[in-house]
Amino acid sequence: MRNVQWMKAGLYAVLLFSAGRSFADGAPTRTARAPVAPPADRAFLVRALGVNQTEIVLGQLALKRGTTAEVRAMGEKMVQRHTELGRQLRELAQIDPASAPPALSADQQQTVAQLAAVSAPDFDVSFKNTVGAGHVEELAMYRQAARQAADPRLGALATRRVAALEQSLASADQASKVPVAKSDW
Repeated sequence: MRNVQWMKAGLYAVLLFSAGRSFADGAPTRTARAPVAPPADRAFLVRALGVNQTEIVLGQLALKRGTTAEVRAMGEKMVQRHTELGRQLRELAQIDPASAPPALSADQQQTVAQLAAVSAPDFDVSFKNTVGAGHVEELAMYRQAARQAADPRLGALATRRVAALEQSLASADQASKVPVAKSDW
């Protein structure tokens, strides 16, 4: 029930901002507008924008709280990549790029709060686990969008995102199998 309310609120927000900049704002006028996305595509875009914003917040948290260079680098990469992905998602949803970032759902806020509460020595492991679990869920979401998107641009973006997530998960899995060198002294 709560997810339906969030999706409705997100959909209303997307619809409110979908008109883009007006002529009075100084934005160039277009002679042909992009077609409005079907409701299922728009619902996906709202959800994807929320997930994407969560990834940005988690990346920023890793930049601040990461205890290793590896985790801080992961955080920086997440912020960069998800900022660009957010731009692409906003473009497809016809949301002004200068508008406020999407609000996090209650579940997303809880995930961020739980990670923020982890003590410094345990932060890096918790961060990697949280991001890994999030990527598994995100992969399922984008796979479905790749199959069902009505807008071919969304289908193409979802397909690219599936490939990136599969590569990220495979790299993380491979890294977890590398034995840690032990000191013999």
